Amino acid sequence: MTLAADFSSILVLIGMPLILFSADLPALKKLARPMFISFMMCTVAVIIIAIAAFFIFKGSVSDPQNISGMLVGTYTGGTPNMIAIGHGLGASTEQILLLQTSDMIGGGIYFFLLLSIFPRLMKKILPEYNFTGSSSMEEASQYAEAFSGKKQSVKPIKAFFVRVGLVSISTACVAVALGICLLLPSKFGNTGLAKLGEYTALIMLIVTTSGILLSFVKKIRTAPGSYSSGQYFLLMFSVAMGLCFDISAISGTLLMFCMLLIIQFGTVLVHIILTKLGKIDYHTMIITSTAGVFGPAFIIPVAKALKNDEIILPGILCGILGYAIGNYLGIGIGSLLRMFL
Repeated sequence: MTLAADFSSILVLIGMPLILFSADLPALKKLARPMFISFMMCTVAVIIIAIAAFFIFKGSVSDPQNISGMLVGTYTGGTPNMIAIGHGLGASTEQILLLQTSDMIGGGIYFFLLLSIFPRLMKKILPEYNFTGSSSMEEASQYAEAFSGKKQSVKPIKAFFVRVGLVSISTACVAVALGICLLLPSKFGNTGLAKLGEYTALIMLIVTTSGILLSFVKKIRTAPGSYSSGQYFLLMFSVAMGLCFDISAISGTLLMFCMLLIIQFGTVLVHIILTKLGKIDYHTMIITSTAGVFGPAFIIPVAKALKNDEIILPGILCGILGYAIGNYLGIGIGSLLRMFL
């Protein structure tokens, strides 16, 4: 069990930079002002609701600060952020897996609403979208390909060596983070590898920062397969974590699920209120909510449901921004809330 837990920790550390390598952050300048403002409103909303949920469930849910922190990252970026933040905050195996499962159920409900009645409801509350005719499907497809799971047109042998190179660079990022933390003083007199447990959050933040900085290197950012490779490592992480799962932890799942639903749908409600006050149109509100709650991979089907291709590219860019800032926000909020236990 300890071996599986240690192995899963390494997988998450290697997987996170791979997710971030494909983040084209300079392209964020293409975001229209209302789109950026709406995404920031969504981010503020999840922080407010996650903090409120922490105080509501503080006496009834185990480690509520971890849940709030993980969900801040999840509903800013995506599931990769949940796993990375959970690892950084020292959340238990059971807590991460149960929260991930709960998020799949809650997310499924919200995604169904997004594709059915939600757009018609928002149309009655928020202003209409002003079409500009500036749709660039070719450019949008370029960004969407990395998050859609489609096979890229690269020869198998070349693709293999490209992925090996990306994994090697990501592993080097992890080695640098571990090396830095080994040089730091221990609070409890630990030495060697035992000292690293004290700096789990810092290790994750250094690895995240390394992934973001390397995304500015064009050859790394445009290399095919970085996102899918990162997802593969996180999938292996889930399998390894499953080997450590304690079935007795299921007893607290209902309250955790209630906390998740309050954070998820409370975030959407506050986001609606903020966009109403800011006079943001309903297409922009819906696509930025999708970017926050689900991430880039879900932008296209929601945009198609809205019959608006113009919002695909900015929606994906918002999702990329969420991946980049999610770990910082989640670990920061989780660490802050721990002071109120």
